[in-house]
Amino acid sequence: MSQNQLQHKNIVSIIGINNLPEITTNHNLGELILQTSCFEGTQIKNGDILIVTQKLVSKSEGRIKKLSEIIPSQKAKSLAMKTNRDPRLIELILQECTKIVAMDTKRGLIITKTKHGFICANSGIDSSNIANKDEVSLLPINPDLSANKIRKTIIEKTNVSRLGVIITDTFGRAWRNGQTNVCIGIAGMKPTKDYRGLPDSNGSILTSTEIAIADEISSAAELVMGKTNRVGAALLRGYKYRKAQITTSEYLLRDSNQDLFSQGKFI
Repeated sequence: MSQNQLQHKNIVSIIGINNLPEITTNHNLGELILQTSCFEGTQIKNGDILIVTQKLVSKSEGRIKKLSEIIPSQKAKSLAMKTNRDPRLIELILQECTKIVAMDTKRGLIITKTKHGFICANSGIDSSNIANKDEVSLLPINPDLSANKIRKTIIEKTNVSRLGVIITDTFGRAWRNGQTNVCIGIAGMKPTKDYRGLPDSNGSILTSTEIAIADEISSAAELVMGKTNRVGAALLRGYKYRKAQITTSEYLLRDSNQDLFSQGKFI
């Protein structure tokens, strides 16, 4: 295949950023990712999208809580008895959510709506990849702001001007087995690609197709990051996204008034 033919191919690469140290509040996450990527020879380029796991962001922002320091409320104790869960964990789940959406007491499963508006298990609280068994990580307070800070740091310290940043977390999906990475924070790029009003290959006008590219990129990046590989960041290169100075992951959240399932509008 000639070089000219290659230029017309849609080729997307995902490059893991390895060897990041254990993150603490003493680290500037943007600077650390930049330094590590340069050291590994995977220098961040114009047009790249940087994907960072929530766990790195939460650690750098001090969103790690010791269960031994949590005093459970009476409501937390009651729910803990029903679900056979640690009442201190239940207390944190309650503190981080606006409401409980669903609960399976037999499996100890609690689905909540977080203060960000995410519908997920345990308010996004997680104990994986944390050395201290007494500690759990909470979601960043403002993941969009976290993404923007990382982006701003990298742009200020390089000649890169076009850079997307996505913060990811692993969510389950209704009626689908297995979890997938999704976008919970974004900066520098539109979170969706809107095909509405455009003709398809047969000339028919699309009326409802809007692709959640930020979620697709998050999920694709997990292929090189993994849950056990200790690769907390990755670069996606080659995708032509729409640049945006001001954006928010909230755009990916469907309003409950438009959600047939939360409204119980079944046939």
